[in-house]
Amino acid sequence: MPTRIEKPQLNTLRIFIVDDSPSDRSTYTRWIRRTASFRLEIQEMETGAQAWEACRLCPPHCLLLDDQLPDMTGLEFLAKVRGPHSQSKSPIIFLTGYGNEEIAAHAIKLGAQEYFNKSTLSEKFLWHHMEQAIEQFTTIPRIRSLERQSSIILQSSSDGILVVGQDGLIRFSNPAAEQLFLRTSEQLTGSPFGFPVSANQTTEIEIMSEPGRPTPVEMRVVPIEWDEEPAFLASLRDVTEQRRAEDERRRHEIERQYSQKLESLGVLAGGIAHDFNNLLMTIVARSGLALRALPPDAPAREHLDFIEKAGLRGGELANQMLAFAGQTRLDFQVINLPKLLEDMAPFLRATLSKRLTFEYDLAPSLPPIRADQAQLRQIIMNIVINASESFIEGDGVITIRTFEWDPTTENFQSWYVIGELPENRGVALTIQDTGCGMTSEMIPKIFDPFFSTKLPGRGLGLAALLGLAQAHAASIAVRSQPDVGTEFTLLFPATKPSPSTKKGPVFSIPTQHASLTKKPMVLVVDDEEDVRVACSMIFEEMGLQTLVASDGQIGIQVFQQHQHEIMVVLLDLTMPNMDGQQFLEHIQGLNATIPVILSSGYSEEEAMKRFHNPDMAAFIQKPYQVETLIAKVEEIRQKQTTSSNNPGL
Repeated sequence: MPTRIEKPQLNTLRIFIVDDSPSDRSTYTRWIRRTASFRLEIQEMETGAQAWEACRLCPPHCLLLDDQLPDMTGLEFLAKVRGPHSQSKSPIIFLTGYGNEEIAAHAIKLGAQEYFNKSTLSEKFLWHHMEQAIEQFTTIPRIRSLERQSSIILQSSSDGILVVGQDGLIRFSNPAAEQLFLRTSEQLTGSPFGFPVSANQTTEIEIMSEPGRPTPVEMRVVPIEWDEEPAFLASLRDVTEQRRAEDERRRHEIERQYSQKLESLGVLAGGIAHDFNNLLMTIVARSGLALRALPPDAPAREHLDFIEKAGLRGGELANQMLAFAGQTRLDFQVINLPKLLEDMAPFLRATLSKRLTFEYDLAPSLPPIRADQAQLRQIIMNIVINASESFIEGDGVITIRTFEWDPTTENFQSWYVIGELPENRGVALTIQDTGCGMTSEMIPKIFDPFFSTKLPGRGLGLAALLGLAQAHAASIAVRSQPDVGTEFTLLFPATKPSPSTKKGPVFSIPTQHASLTKKPMVLVVDDEEDVRVACSMIFEEMGLQTLVASDGQIGIQVFQQHQHEIMVVLLDLTMPNMDGQQFLEHIQGLNATIPVILSSGYSEEEAMKRFHNPDMAAFIQKPYQVETLIAKVEEIRQKQTTSSNNPGL
């Protein structure tokens, strides 16, 4: 009857008992179970054929073999199981009922681990020798495997490994160490190491791999035994790239700190320049009016001319301050956003910590956007740097994703949003990190120049990010969660048609209620009294009647009373209570064709970014000369006259 071979179980000692005596098999099984402290799987077999088949299918950890079996002798089984056609290495304990030394020697020669006379066996004696055989069977292959693995590790390690004796001479070197010293193993072995060795310490040394080119190496030393003598194991790691990266990171850190200072100064400079231009406006306008009132040969003309030119030079200085604040004209061009991100990927990996993982999910066929490429790169860098500094332990993932945004499917209700979301489809750029994150209370403050979360992520560059994003008519959406991470999304509008294809605003003279005997009216809306007075004097000289308002709310009231007499509005951008944008929205609801000249201390580019209505008749930057304002108004008046004489056009 064939023996049933059971599948071995994990962490179980598998023992075969091969004996023609059922009582002996039962006795050995009972002894082993009583003395062994392991989980056992014992299989009893009567014949050598059964044992051979079982060893072939599932080798045991130990086999007890009787000398006399029904179908073969124990020696014949040993010769077969240790023969060339067998892979079994299981330890075999040979048992016999006869004390024959010749058989014992033959059994050991054929591969038995032990030989015992059955009459000498006892419960503890049998298990003791079985345990020794099993331990030898499992330990020796493990030791050989460990030796092979250790050799592979030493030979393939990228770190140099040296064994240095107590006398300072090198006993062993691996290939990486040979490459560091540019010497063979034979040259290194027996030569002095040449560096002080301190056990259980990490130091930095410089190895002269080549003349004049030292290699910085980090050395870790631990005490060991080598050839039964005390020695030191020195691990040598080339840190050239690490030192270069640290120097580069330090350089970038200094640049970021300097950039942060410039950002804060830029905010201050922008505000000062705007107010300064308002003051210069009064000086330039008043001196210009005085010049126009004096005869050509008046002695005071020279002084007034000097004052006017000085005021204009002050305006140039204020414009330089605006440029420093980033409120200057940008070089817009059509940009393929995924391609730009692909080009930046190597730079981001080289600039930031190697412990960061970058993941990209870039939509392949996005519509292009209009942007200043250098400034767009700065926007991306600011967010990525801020994300990299949010990782407390240094490790983390930054995911950069682009997609076409659909306002009908995503409205960012759960996000903190800055700016108006595009009404139509646009291009979205999302940068997500797995850093320390922020509370919902912190998010509205992150664009403040001096705000700090008092965590490793300091939000560097986010103050500049806000201005740059606004310059690109992009909205910003932010969401974050402590210990989870932060996600920034920038929403760019679709590429707009060339300005040359747009139709200019339509102007008309409101004649149906206007009295032909009255002077045309100009409404000046500006919070600076000196500016209002100076402009009133200019318009009076032009033969125009001037209405004034110190803010948008008063301006609306004046406009409602005189909207049919007003031919043009001179509008300041920034005012208390109601700014120029809000004022324009109100009056266009009353008269959509009223010409408006936008006036600001900011540059035209910056002013139009803040002003969302493009249908301006003209823009004039403070401080401006009297002649400049007169020319703008006369141009509008000429268009109105043409429109009135040709109503069908």
